[in-house]
Amino acid sequence: MTPIDYDGKTLRKMFGKPIRPTIPIKSGEIAGEAQKMAGGLSISGVQPKLSLRLDGGRLIPVARGGRFILKPQTQAFRELPQNEYLCMRMGRRFGLHTAPCLLLELADGEPAYLVKRFDRIVKGRRVEKLACEDMHQILGGPDKYAGSHEQIARVIDEHCTFAPLECQRLFELTIFNFAVGNGDAHRKNFSLLTGEDGTVALSPAYDLVSSRLVIPGEQEELALMVGGRRSRLRRDDFLALAGRLGIAPEYAVRKLDELVALRNEYQGMIAGSELSAGLRVRLAEIVGERLDRLGS
Repeated sequence: MTPIDYDGKTLRKMFGKPIRPTIPIKSGEIAGEAQKMAGGLSISGVQPKLSLRLDGGRLIPVARGGRFILKPQTQAFRELPQNEYLCMRMGRRFGLHTAPCLLLELADGEPAYLVKRFDRIVKGRRVEKLACEDMHQILGGPDKYAGSHEQIARVIDEHCTFAPLECQRLFELTIFNFAVGNGDAHRKNFSLLTGEDGTVALSPAYDLVSSRLVIPGEQEELALMVGGRRSRLRRDDFLALAGRLGIAPEYAVRKLDELVALRNEYQGMIAGSELSAGLRVRLAEIVGERLDRLGS
């Protein structure tokens, strides 16, 4: 992968200073390193991940106190780091509050996705953890794919400090996941974060990825139900969802129109992304077809 030329502002947001750290780990060493770290293994049992901290100009694995999560390539799904980095950028362009992230190179030049933890803050020399619970922890039960976006909205109404605002954020995240073909946004992908001031809100968006791109035969369009369905969804279904979430129709229409209006810009982002040529073509088709349905 040709290294991405990040600007100083982007690097400061990630690392607090305009540096581009190295990662002294090769792709073949990731799984072994992850197994050494307590609780360090696996996203959905498929993708090993590492907790890292910044040590001078290097990012090194740690069992505790890590401020970053590294996700490497996986044999199961093609180009997942490039996929997630692109989708996170597309989400940010739509106005989603996303976790800071980069696409960096391992010691052998293989790309890996790096995301900054939003549930960690630095106090002097200490790294402290903010309270953060995902919806699967809150709702309980064995199946993280059970339930609906309406059920998540009820949790938001019960726990969030400014619930109407967070329901709007949930709506925006839901229509974006649909637009990029993210059929794997299950209950663990929605979290409530308690800030230093005690405010409870939806966490920044994370794990935004086009699962349809890497699983062409994926059966469902969304992992959680909208109006009792996960597939064959169109604009009216999301307008109805907005009503059930207590969102003004004018707001829902405006956000849908804003997302659809990003079609040409999204196609440009996909064409200029780090995905291989075939996956760029396929993702452009997925996004185009989904935006067609959101627009009419």
